[in-house]
Amino acid sequence: MRKSILALASASAMLAFALPAAAESPAPSVAFPSLTTIYIGSGVLDDGGPDNTGTATSIQCSNVSGVSVQVRVLILGPSGGVEGQATDTVAHGATVTRATHLTNVYIDTTLNTGPVAQGALNIESTNSGVFCAALTINAVDGDSIDGESLRLVRVNPHPGTVE
Repeated sequence: MRKSILALASASAMLAFALPAAAESPAPSVAFPSLTTIYIGSGVLDDGGPDNTGTATSIQCSNVSGVSVQVRVLILGPSGGVEGQATDTVAHGATVTRATHLTNVYIDTTLNTGPVAQGALNIESTNSGVFCAALTINAVDGDSIDGESLRLVRVNPHPGTVE
């Protein structure tokens, strides 16, 4: 009997190591009481040209929080003044794209900044489950993305993620 118990205990221990751990459910998103900065970045550029020409900066934000959220994009000039801003309601699973002026690259809406050099951006949201990217692009070329990614720094992280 002792051998049976020992064998059973040994088999149970081996089985515990052999089976994969149950997948952990993703951490829930954090709702903020008001618009809260989630990203900051530098290098915003707009040549001031007409829509669908020249150089523009494009910002894309996707919502995976499970609920509709508010997302606000602010473009700051080199002295810190607000050059353009917009707030959008973004449904779960949706992506919103804002640009300093319209481009042929993305389906975007304009921030109407006019010319901006050495600008910065601030992205705010009412939920941590929003993820964003930004790039400075050739606004003319609708067949490919000709541009440079801007480094965004996550200020209020989403639980369980590393950016």
